[in-house]
Amino acid sequence: MKKTLALITGTDNTLVTLKEQLENYIGDILSIKAFATDEGINETINADLVIISTSLIYEEAIKHVGKTSKVIIGRRVLNYSKIEKILSIPYKEDVLFVNDCMETAYDCIECFEKLGLNHINYIPFYPGCKLSKKVKYAITPGEKNIVPKGIENVIDIGPRLIDMTTIAEILKEFNLLDDKWESISSKYMSKIIELAKKLALISNEMTKAYNHIVSVMDGVRDGILAIDNEGIITAFNENLKCLLGIRHGNIIGKNIRQIINDFNLREFILNGKEDTSKIIKIKESEFVLTKFSLKEDRITVITFKSVKDTIELEKKYRYELYSRGYYAKYTFDDIVGVSKEINNIKDIAKKLSLSDLSILIEGESGTGKELFASAVHNYSARKNKPFVAVNFSSLPESLVESELFGYEEGAFTGALKGGKMGFFEQANGGTIFLDEIGDVSLKVQSRLLRVLQEKEVMRIGGNRIIPIDVRVIAATNQNLTELVKKGLFRMDLYHRLKVLYINIPPLRKRPEDVIALIKYFLCERGLEDIEIDDEVLKKLCSMQWTGNVRELRNTIDYIIAVCDKKNICINDLPQDSFFNGLEAVEDKEYSDIEVRGDYKFILENIYEVMKKGQRATRLSLSKSAKEKGFNLTEQMIRNRLDELEKLGLISKTKGKGGTTLTCLGIEKVKQML
Repeated sequence: MKKTLALITGTDNTLVTLKEQLENYIGDILSIKAFATDEGINETINADLVIISTSLIYEEAIKHVGKTSKVIIGRRVLNYSKIEKILSIPYKEDVLFVNDCMETAYDCIECFEKLGLNHINYIPFYPGCKLSKKVKYAITPGEKNIVPKGIENVIDIGPRLIDMTTIAEILKEFNLLDDKWESISSKYMSKIIELAKKLALISNEMTKAYNHIVSVMDGVRDGILAIDNEGIITAFNENLKCLLGIRHGNIIGKNIRQIINDFNLREFILNGKEDTSKIIKIKESEFVLTKFSLKEDRITVITFKSVKDTIELEKKYRYELYSRGYYAKYTFDDIVGVSKEINNIKDIAKKLSLSDLSILIEGESGTGKELFASAVHNYSARKNKPFVAVNFSSLPESLVESELFGYEEGAFTGALKGGKMGFFEQANGGTIFLDEIGDVSLKVQSRLLRVLQEKEVMRIGGNRIIPIDVRVIAATNQNLTELVKKGLFRMDLYHRLKVLYINIPPLRKRPEDVIALIKYFLCERGLEDIEIDDEVLKKLCSMQWTGNVRELRNTIDYIIAVCDKKNICINDLPQDSFFNGLEAVEDKEYSDIEVRGDYKFILENIYEVMKKGQRATRLSLSKSAKEKGFNLTEQMIRNRLDELEKLGLISKTKGKGGTTLTCLGIEKVKQML
């Protein structure tokens, strides 16, 4: 019959771990029973030998032990199989050590430090303690329930195990030491060897990673320096050694004050200012020093880049921008027209091109505002620099600021690693063309005003001011003066943009240009010799062209597709429905064009809402627009509703009362349906 061994622990969690350990070592020769004081012990424990897991529960445990039983207080040791996780904690990191009482917390910390796990700063924590600082790591021997909330990384190493001296004492009590010690110690050593292999593998991988990082750093042309909060050097590449003329061997771990004697250089490195740059002369050459902090690692990194290399890099970058399409495609020669009006505007635009002041271009949709902006850039002194075009009507409002001004890494969910340069930075030295400026929200208008005033930008999520040299050309098909009066466009921004001004007349006010444009479009397609009936020319010249040059080009494309390529006759013209009934109507600046495209959608949507006995709101219209595939923000809808109201097609109620169609609006929708 097996002799009995009783184990008494403080908690059930410790009981499970220690009983499993004993079963693994001596369960084949002894019958093991286990009890936990926290669970309550309702019997007298009689066994050949009783092991109490810690002296802290001795007084409570001994009450339940029979008088004939021999008692041993076990000695405990950390669970070695779990300590590899601790090696991954960053150097000098503050780490809570959490246990159920003060004595064991301090004992465990002392044990860790004796084992050489002293690369981190242990903070003992037990019931009754208050957390005085924010920490990211906690270690606990099976007491996760008392770890403070909000700690990101909790390493549970499990309860401490019974050490081998106690196992030996147990065997001795049962006269089994000579028979069983060799096999038990073999099991123990195999676990130690397994742990050693894991640690060796981790060390090898860390060495490989370190050597790889060193190789990469040494291969970089820039000088790279990293120091901790005390000024201790943690990185110092070979290029920086050559740059500073340092011939020391390994200087990692030394204080920067011992290595660098130059006052200006040392002052810049140690002045405590974060994320800053400065040009410093080192050995007759100028270098751009950039300093930034890795706050989580408490490390400051300084890069040293040659000013000469920086200038060359800037040139290459500008060339790359050009190759990516950031250039102006058109010149004044591409603006076709024989009328006095168009030639007068071209002459004015050429004169304005020679200035560096902002230009506002106004004109109906399709008159060629981007064509003029492109021509102005190519006629200016900035013609060899970037030309970046931004169309606000096609840019979702949620992306406007990040695209215009750029963002830093981590500025928001989905931000690219390393951040992103905005359109203003990309246009630096050249021209930025802000098309459909009337669709910009008031929030973005405020930031645009600052850029125009200060000639500098700050990326989203950043704290660094970036100076820029950009000429701004803005364009709109809306009446900005009316938008200013209604409080939808900032007056100060309007005057900043309208320093110089170009107004492109609509095609219907220069009918002689219609024939010149028709011939140009036909010539583009290799049909310069095609015959055109006089009846066709008369018809085309009499139309109002509310879509202007763009609409005329679309019409010519249609005619070319259906004609016999020898002669264009009246039957080759599109049906009246192609023009949405726009031919030969009165000259109203924005009359019928507002009932096409997204304007048509808005009227029809309001009509459907009215049939339900409700009023449409900007929010409901914006939501419906997204569902139907229209890229309309609330600000854009507001602008279009203002135009429809001017035409007498809708009636808006102040506040949140919504919008309804007028009688004229209902009639117009019924015509469209």
